Amino acid sequence: MTRTGGGAASARRGAAAIARRGLRAAILAGLATASATASGRLTVGDLDRAARARAAILEIDVPAARDALKDADPADLALALERGRLAIYEGDCDAASAILARPDLAATAEGAALGDIARGCARATAATVVVNDEERGVWVRLQDDDDRALVPLLVDVAARTRDVLAKDLGVELLRPLRIDLVRDQFTLSAMTGLPEEAARTTGTVAIAKWGRVTMLSPRATPSGYPWLDTLAHEITHLALSRGTRDNAPLWLQEGVAKREEVRWREPDPLDDVPSADAIAFLGIQRGLGRPLDKIGPSIAMLPSAEEAAVVFAEVASFIRYWTREAGDTALPQLLRRLKDASSDADLERAIAEISGADLAAWDKRWRSYLASVPADVPPDLAPGADMPHRQEVSKRVRLGQLLHDRGHHAAAAVQHARAQALAPHEPAVRCFLAAALLASGERASASPLVERVEDVHSRYGRWWSLHGLLHGGPDGDRAFSAGTALDPLNPDVACEEKLPPDLPGDPLRSALCEAARRRAR
Repeated sequence: MTRTGGGAASARRGAAAIARRGLRAAILAGLATASATASGRLTVGDLDRAARARAAILEIDVPAARDALKDADPADLALALERGRLAIYEGDCDAASAILARPDLAATAEGAALGDIARGCARATAATVVVNDEERGVWVRLQDDDDRALVPLLVDVAARTRDVLAKDLGVELLRPLRIDLVRDQFTLSAMTGLPEEAARTTGTVAIAKWGRVTMLSPRATPSGYPWLDTLAHEITHLALSRGTRDNAPLWLQEGVAKREEVRWREPDPLDDVPSADAIAFLGIQRGLGRPLDKIGPSIAMLPSAEEAAVVFAEVASFIRYWTREAGDTALPQLLRRLKDASSDADLERAIAEISGADLAAWDKRWRSYLASVPADVPPDLAPGADMPHRQEVSKRVRLGQLLHDRGHHAAAAVQHARAQALAPHEPAVRCFLAAALLASGERASASPLVERVEDVHSRYGRWWSLHGLLHGGPDGDRAFSAGTALDPLNPDVACEEKLPPDLPGDPLRSALCEAARRRAR
């Protein structure tokens, strides 16, 4: 047993050494434009120490990275690069900017790229507010102090997700988990390096990079977005980066993140509407899909939101299929193997040895499986589909809202009813009609519009708050929670459909309600 254990440890050390050599090469490549000494040799510094520091940084192990860089010679170019990288990971963008501004470092490819990120982050985080929940190990930086009421929900979901990922993936995320909540996609781009045009094209609202999650405030979108599931999705990316030392391919990253984004909470009836299997199959049939290993550098950089949706469905469907067929332990095993991978061949070998077949074979099996599943997606949810009669629906909704705002609730209900007849499964239209009917005193007529979740095709915050009001009973709290998980700064949703000055009974929801009402003024 001792010999076997020693051999396994030796093999692990050998694999780790290979991985460090890969990091040394990466550091050298990034500093390839550095100035040379009088002897003509490139002076980059202590590459072994820099590789140890980078490995720790990529594992989001800040204490280990600090230890590796302790008492580093400020003149050492390779170590200075990693000091700058570490400062970005720690959220100290001013320190990172100062380190990366030195001319010899700024003249290198990687130093210049990191310097741009550091400066963009420093500009975006000037005068920000930091809330550090030491007990639960979550650090939140707010670009807008009015978002402070969102912090308890962010902290709670982050802590729950960290616990779920430890169980599902075998990866322990160190404390603190860092979250930046920003105002707009311009700031999201500046702090992460994602081109703003790409963020707008694909509708990107959050990115896990540089050891933290950067995400849009729900106030940045007209009707919010699934911000808490999005947070769980992005934290999964951090766990995958830590668990594989950033060696997970994109299809694995995104597929596992889609799988894990809802596991922090109870299932929602609309979690798989439309079915990822069906969207993947239809998307592939229409030429919108991509081979798993040919997605590109980021789904956020695909040419259209439509193609991004299909690729998300592909990777989600594949990972769900692979984990079901290969067994519950396959995924944690694969992540452990990837930590010391140094090539695509290592990934292929790991998949084959863990699950009995290589990626190409699994891809073929998965595509055969897709051909066997029902692909009866509602027309309005198919890839590239649009709401039927969108122009007429929008006109009726707008007219109805104008009438509603002027107190003509019965006339507003007539217009919204016409819109709802044209878009029967659109939850927003149902909510406009239900609100007009309630204001007219027609509670019985409003009730069926928000009764059955099976009647709608997408998740919408106010559908849940109206459902909680009209059908909640013992489950009302769950309905209101579902609403705030989608649109927390809508006063109707955050205030549980109460009118001012009434507030929800729970103190945290009361604070959220007040923040939502301030935003609406």
